[in-house]
Amino acid sequence: MVRLSSDERKNEIILAALPVFAEKGLHATTTKEIARKANVSEALLYKHFKSKDEIYSQIRDFCCTGAHEVALNILELP
Repeated sequence: MVRLSSDERKNEIILAALPVFAEKGLHATTTKEIARKANVSEALLYKHFKSKDEIYSQIRDFCCTGAHEVALNILELP
């Protein structure tokens, strides 16, 4: 089993959480489901994130950062 760095593990958790949030929404998603999908324990999930809301916030920030760059490129189109 390969040991991931802290940043790699956080990214894995975020990638696992994304489809769960997309399917169930913020309020219906549980940290237990996210942990299961990421193949980690809830304790390890909480080692990297304070709450489910923090995971959701990081996903939102990532998506908005990428969207901002795309929007700027679209505005530059003729």
